[in-house]
Amino acid sequence: MNRFPIPALIFGTAATIALVQVTVASTPEIDQIIQAVTVRIDGQRRGGSGVIASRQGDIYYVLTNTHVVNAPENYTIVTVDGSRYPVEATDILSMPGVDLAVLAFKSPSEYRVAELGNSDLVQAGDAVYVAGWPRSGGSLRRRIFVNTEGEITQGGDALSYTNLVRAGMSGGPILNDRAQLIGINRIVRLEQDSDEIVASGVAINLFLNWWKTVELPIPRGEVTERSPLPQDITPSEPVALNTGDNFALANTLRTENGSISTVAIASQSQQGQLVASGNSDGTISVWNLSTGELITTLEGHEKAVNAVVISRDGELLASGSDDSTVKIWNLNNFELVRTLEGHQETVSSLAIAPNGKTLVSGSWDKTIKIWNPTTGELLQTLSDHSALISALTVSPNGKLLASGSQDRTIKLWNLNTGELFGTLRGHSLSVLAIAISPDGKTLASGSGDGTIGLWNLLTGEKVVTLKGHADGVWSLAIAPDGGTLMSGSWDRTIKLWNLATARLSSTLEGHVAYVNSIALSQDGTTLVSGDLNSYVHIWRKPR
Repeated sequence: MNRFPIPALIFGTAATIALVQVTVASTPEIDQIIQAVTVRIDGQRRGGSGVIASRQGDIYYVLTNTHVVNAPENYTIVTVDGSRYPVEATDILSMPGVDLAVLAFKSPSEYRVAELGNSDLVQAGDAVYVAGWPRSGGSLRRRIFVNTEGEITQGGDALSYTNLVRAGMSGGPILNDRAQLIGINRIVRLEQDSDEIVASGVAINLFLNWWKTVELPIPRGEVTERSPLPQDITPSEPVALNTGDNFALANTLRTENGSISTVAIASQSQQGQLVASGNSDGTISVWNLSTGELITTLEGHEKAVNAVVISRDGELLASGSDDSTVKIWNLNNFELVRTLEGHQETVSSLAIAPNGKTLVSGSWDKTIKIWNPTTGELLQTLSDHSALISALTVSPNGKLLASGSQDRTIKLWNLNTGELFGTLRGHSLSVLAIAISPDGKTLASGSGDGTIGLWNLLTGEKVVTLKGHADGVWSLAIAPDGGTLMSGSWDRTIKLWNLATARLSSTLEGHVAYVNSIALSQDGTTLVSGDLNSYVHIWRKPR
């Protein structure tokens, strides 16, 4: 077996420098088609997705769910090229007794129209693709295009399937493996006391039979103006919870500063044990981890904070923001030390070396920057990813940097020289989280496809894929003894996995919103999790 090209400085073994790639099958043609025909639908109070299902001259007809557009307000259709077309509420046609509606827009542009299939031919086990525009969490708090792959579990007028879909994808297209439109995505739910996701849609033949009998809406004109995206987050209260692996909920904190994107723990500092959260209003909340008391709120960023990391000695906190900056804070006096500027877009992820002397930032501008946090000097810029950077981590010995991206890859770098060692490929959606085991031999990667990959860093091979989450995995942590992997997901749970057996050990439940971030104390006895509804849960093991 060929060894993966990590040189001797990482593991103390000889190796040849080369790029190794692990690949999985993809469906580029279907990806291209489904993205071209899928539109985003924005409203003042709600939003969803739709599909271009027909065209007459310069008028395009978009099919969606009635529940996406049944509020008495105007809507905006956003096409694949970013153009925006207004739709008045009076020009929306709903199908009686069925959750389907038709919107029209007028444009001289050439947009692809979905090829219509025959939903009567759909059978259980058929491959199926469902796409749409959900609002992301974590560092990507915006409407993002998602295409998911699954299989039909039930045919008929009400289709059901295994695809990972979420709020905002209502009204999106369901395509078969020939890229034909066979239905419209409608609802998704998690089965009670289970990790099973249930998604269902309306078969296209129901629509076609009705379509022939109606007078189609005529749009009043064409406009391509820009308008702000709606905020469709509805806070709610926590619910009853389950515990696992001796972790029990010790405290629940809530910030009044918007949704939480990221959390970090200071296991030791002059102020005691601290937990910090990055908030959507640009602030950082700092609590006493033992008492839950809010100690201070750090203010300095102009926009949402997407990432916070704390040095191992508890002296320094770094924060990355939508305002494209990284800020360095002194955790002893909570003062702003310096601001690092250089990224051209949102700073979405951060990592700090164990010795605290190197800080790494990743951005929507597709670059990774390496800084000296003490002086603020920019040491290097790495730019091999083809999409935004969504995850970063540094190996326990401080020599290896791993980066995850929306381009679905993980890249491995020499942190000291910036040399690229190799690229890991295998996830079908964005890589959202990365963690490296204490011995430096195993890398875990969480993805928007709901899976976790375990990789052997000595060989570059994916050892196993962990499946159990019903939605994207946004955060990972590994226990100090290397025995347990912890994962936080948009399915509102935290799962604990036995790394020796690659099996699920237990599930922590209690969040009612997307779990965006988790952090583990240095001794492994305290786990902190933050969600999109502004709640922080503190879980503890008995000492």
